[in-house]
Amino acid sequence: MKNETTSAPVKEKSTAIAMILAFLLYAGGFYVAGAKKGAILFFGLWILGIVLMQVSPMLAPIANIVSCFVTYKWMKEYNGGVAVA
Repeated sequence: MKNETTSAPVKEKSTAIAMILAFLLYAGGFYVAGAKKGAILFFGLWILGIVLMQVSPMLAPIANIVSCFVTYKWMKEYNGGVAVA
């Protein structure tokens, strides 16, 4: 008996969903890169946000901008790999 595995076709990730999750929840990494990389990004940005909030509340949005940048970068890498496959 053959062990045949069928996998669903891989789809590109949505830019809009990724950016909304990244900006509002720091959770864009979970959507784009999976649980392990997403958790590292989430906790890193959470700590960065807390530190920036202690320095000056006006600097706290920098964590959101970093979250969007990293999520967008990972999403482009993921979607580039999907297009090749």
